[in-house]
Amino acid sequence: MPKSVGYLYRKADSINWWIKLQYPASMERPMVRKSLGTPDRHEAEIKALPMIQAHKMDLLEEANRRGRRYKVQSIQTRHPVGFSKLPDGTEVFADNVTAKFLKDGVLIGEEDNFILSLTQRFEPSDAPKPRPKPVDNDLGLLDEYLRFKGHDPEGTYAAEARSTWAEFKAFTGGKLIKNCDRTDGRAYVDFLRNKNLKTATVVKRVNFLAAPINHANETGDLKGNPFFKVVDHKDDKLERLCFDANDMKVATTLMLPKLGKDERLMWLILAATGMRHSEVFAIREEFEEGGIRYVKVGAKTESSKRRVPLPDCLLPHIPAKITGPLFEDPNLKNISKNLLRAVRRFVTKDERKVVYSLRHRVHTRLREVGCPLDIQKEIVGHENGDHGNYGMFSMRVLKRWIDEISY
Repeated sequence: MPKSVGYLYRKADSINWWIKLQYPASMERPMVRKSLGTPDRHEAEIKALPMIQAHKMDLLEEANRRGRRYKVQSIQTRHPVGFSKLPDGTEVFADNVTAKFLKDGVLIGEEDNFILSLTQRFEPSDAPKPRPKPVDNDLGLLDEYLRFKGHDPEGTYAAEARSTWAEFKAFTGGKLIKNCDRTDGRAYVDFLRNKNLKTATVVKRVNFLAAPINHANETGDLKGNPFFKVVDHKDDKLERLCFDANDMKVATTLMLPKLGKDERLMWLILAATGMRHSEVFAIREEFEEGGIRYVKVGAKTESSKRRVPLPDCLLPHIPAKITGPLFEDPNLKNISKNLLRAVRRFVTKDERKVVYSLRHRVHTRLREVGCPLDIQKEIVGHENGDHGNYGMFSMRVLKRWIDEISY
């Protein structure tokens, strides 16, 4: 059954949160049902804020339009409260609300016993109407950028970008991008730093905003960028260490037996190949060359695209033939967070060692066994943008070295 939280709900056939906005029939507006593009409830709540705010304003304006246009100035009674008689002898029994009339002891009628004195509540209809609020098309700038760059609208990048845009809009109180300046940009950077985020994370968040705005500037849809050079770079990057032999032994003997199916498979593939989390998660099919099974990965940059042979140590843990997703959980973040928690619990408390340290370990292992640098780059993916001799090695050559890594 769909799970609901206020305006938000989940459809039975979707992993993402949706928003539902309803209007009274008098407004003659259709119900809005829209995917928020993220399975994370907190991200969905942030992304929904501008839409919920606009919806509440629409309902308030409609209530004012349909509400009473007059207010009561005073209330008077037609007949004295209690018992009285009319000139024709009719008896009257009245309270503040109703008067009842009796003739010869028989009830012959009743009426309201109050007279309202009204004054106008709102301005006359011919008074100047308030200027309509500017239409917020800022999200359209982001959607156009995602389309232009070829990002999956339901993918991780798009979800993080929309979440960041919603956070910034909430931070500025719904201010339009065209009305923002570098003061707003710098204030948002301070807001992020106060959350104890590292400079690299702050830069990433700001780029989610700055890149679409730069694109809009280039196309002429916008002028100016409030995020131009607003991040003051600080040397707060945490040095990453690779897992040593003892770490890997502890992980294999103590941690792996306690992991869930998805987390265990992710750890094994990362440890044996040096792939990135997102690359492993994106695997949907395999290929073959000279009897050697391999996968195609890499979408972070053009230089990261590569072919990776499947090491012998992984074969018992993967399907006989990969024809779809390797993981049951549709959310990569869940798997990554669970893995890091397990590392902290079983392997090490050292914050310099994270799951990504497996990638550093693979680099170290390949160097230790004497793997040529150009083959290392082709197996792990180029880090410096230099394509070199990418793609020149056969699967037989790559397989010989990747089997040296193990886990």
